[in-house]
Amino acid sequence: ITLPEMSKSHLKGVIVTLAHEGCELWVQGERHHVPGVAAEGVIDPTGCGDAFRGALLYGLERGWSLERSVALGNRLGALKIAQRGPQHHTLTAQQRAEWLA
Repeated sequence: ITLPEMSKSHLKGVIVTLAHEGCELWVQGERHHVPGVAAEGVIDPTGCGDAFRGALLYGLERGWSLERSVALGNRLGALKIAQRGPQHHTLTAQQRAEWLA
């Protein structure tokens, strides 16, 4: 089965992460590219996928669109990769205000 076929099934969409290039979002057979976010540095990729998925679920739980949710995931992945260890990243007050509004 191809990504376009899969995205036309009962699924709301298919997400393919592309590291620093962002991700592809397939919805109803159409590909949408959601650009990556420049990281301040590349220190440790451990936990980047978890940060991405956590942000994705945060957005979806709040009723955000799939595209907005994966865009937040890209931001959190970029934030996480600049920190050593899987859970040593946190949003500043300014990031919370801008990214989660």
